[in-house]
Amino acid sequence: MFFDRMPDQSFDASSVTVNDNIKAALMVEHLISSGKKRIAHIMGPSTIRNAKERATGYERILNKHGIFDPGLIIKAEGLGFEHGRAAAQKLWSKNIEFDSIFAFTDTLAIGAMNYLLEMGIKIPMQVAVASFSGTELATVVHPKLTSVEQPLIQMGEAAAELVLEKIKDKAAPNRTIMLDAELIYRASTQG
Repeated sequence: MFFDRMPDQSFDASSVTVNDNIKAALMVEHLISSGKKRIAHIMGPSTIRNAKERATGYERILNKHGIFDPGLIIKAEGLGFEHGRAAAQKLWSKNIEFDSIFAFTDTLAIGAMNYLLEMGIKIPMQVAVASFSGTELATVVHPKLTSVEQPLIQMGEAAAELVLEKIKDKAAPNRTIMLDAELIYRASTQG
């Protein structure tokens, strides 16, 4: 049973997920519609399929608008706040021009935000920040974080149902349940 984060390899197992590619693309589209053209992506570890799917959605929309720059993709070494901070620091130290960041997770986005704020960068006026996860963390930072909010409670309930099916009947077929995620626009992208 896989919940949210899928491994890069293919397994015959049940899973509960959201459409990472489409929702990432919609979030990048939001950044573009707010006037952003140099959108950096803090990508999650490439061993996580969701990281690749979100990066694919990001790249697809930027290519659609003719503004994709592979130099704006920074691979995070992990998923903690410190990894988001390090990714933003890497962008900054390379003198890469960017006006927004789309991060793989809230923790990476918040780590990046902390670094930008330390550098005196105003969020969202100078750099807008958005992420994917929709955890409570998005609402306890300043400015509040725009994020793709996954229905975590419903995902957990669906995963529990799939596990119970397997406990009752080991031969029960594996199923994939895809739920919808919502884009929540907050102050980190709206100046």
